[in-house]
Amino acid sequence: MGTGRETRATIDSETVKGLLLINGGGAVALLAFLPGVLQKPELETLARAIIWSVFTFQIGLVCAVIHNRFRRKCSLEYAKKELEGCVFFGKKLKEPCICHWSIGFMWGSIASFVLAGVFVLAAGLSVVGITAQTEIKSNNNTSSKISNKSPNKSLSRKNNALHASFPG
Repeated sequence: MGTGRETRATIDSETVKGLLLINGGGAVALLAFLPGVLQKPELETLARAIIWSVFTFQIGLVCAVIHNRFRRKCSLEYAKKELEGCVFFGKKLKEPCICHWSIGFMWGSIASFVLAGVFVLAAGLSVVGITAQTEIKSNNNTSSKISNKSPNKSLSRKNNALHASFPG
């Protein structure tokens, strides 16, 4: 079994892989979905949200890469004999500043993933009502056009005569 340092390094590496996977996977999934949405004008809001989400996923990927680089620098700071804590708003923290930056970019990557999901969720929910109403209207228009057309006028006359012969 490895030392604590090796275990932490493995966990950190897996965290970076996870950040890259969720943001990269989200971007690829939305890019695959985008052409179908762009073909329907009534889904313009959703298409815009997807484009913004892909951009947000890119920010998440950049944050993950920067986090990885700063994580390495943080590790080098811990390797020094004298560890200098960061001073933040006059308060001395235990860890070096680069470590705090690394953590910030990690959370930035996670926040990018969540924000991209919120973009698509909000737009998707707003479009669901619009597309449902559009489908209902188009179905009603189609059925009224069908009912207004009588395929055989002689049958129509016979039905009218039949109904006229029965009282009530």
